[in-house]
Amino acid sequence: MLLFAAGLMAAGAAQAHRGHHTLSVVTIAESGDVVVTHTLSAHDTEPELVALAPEAAPSVDDPQALKALEDHLAEAFIVNGQGLRFVSHDFRGDDLIFVYSGKLTTMPTVVTIDYGLFPSSEEAPEGVVNIRLGDVTRSLHFHGGDAPKSVTFAKKP
Repeated sequence: MLLFAAGLMAAGAAQAHRGHHTLSVVTIAESGDVVVTHTLSAHDTEPELVALAPEAAPSVDDPQALKALEDHLAEAFIVNGQGLRFVSHDFRGDDLIFVYSGKLTTMPTVVTIDYGLFPSSEEAPEGVVNIRLGDVTRSLHFHGGDAPKSVTFAKKP
């Protein structure tokens, strides 16, 4: 019986970390300037580099793989139909932090996120997107293959 319980605990631990878990923070200023910060885990992301940069080593240490990842994040994450441009990256242990920027033409009351990160992944990519508009934050949760999702913010008086 003790072995059975140990087996269940091990299975639970294996199931606890399935798929990619990404945190994206979208900050929209009153000017319409958009800053997006993606935080990914290297151990989840580097295996995906095989598909993104097949000729490169599957590591962010490989410049070709890193560039492919930067380009993928810019193309796969869309805010209100607007693409983003790469600004910077920072690596802290297993955390990969990528910053992008863009500009919306008007201050939105509805923000739509098209989250297409790692579409060819064999794991089910999961992402949390926190959207900050003024002093209000709304969250969206994405699972592999989800259609774009929207959140609504109150119009300023």
